[in-house]
Amino acid sequence: MTADAPQLWAEHQVTTLAEGARDWTVPPYGSLAWSQLPPNDPRRYAAVVEAAERWRRQVAEEQRLDQLADEDPAAWYAEVTAGANDEARRLAGRLARRRTQLELEAVRTHRPPHLLRATPGWPPVAIPGRPGRYLHPAADLVAA
Repeated sequence: MTADAPQLWAEHQVTTLAEGARDWTVPPYGSLAWSQLPPNDPRRYAAVVEAAERWRRQVAEEQRLDQLADEDPAAWYAEVTAGANDEARRLAGRLARRRTQLELEAVRTHRPPHLLRATPGWPPVAIPGRPGRYLHPAADLVAA
């Protein structure tokens, strides 16, 4: 048997079960939808076949990685970290374009606080942080 023979057999079984079916949505094996199917529904069997095939592939992949780890640890490490390395490369470009904290602090301007003044003809200005206190226009400005 070739490596693909079990997969081909599983696909053939599911295809054979689906012949003549109008609605062929196979719920995942063990799900609530699967358990609500009638016992003789061919989709129940198809879900079992699909679940078994997925399990076979997962076990085969784990065995392949275990064998690779035994035979060539560097190749195993490169393979299992490839996704993380791709993500790190993607993020590195974005991070390289961002300003550092020192650069942000250098461009930040520290302006002195604004000096509040009351303008003649306008109501008094409330003093921030001092409830009930107001600035009134100077008496010499009001007379002018």
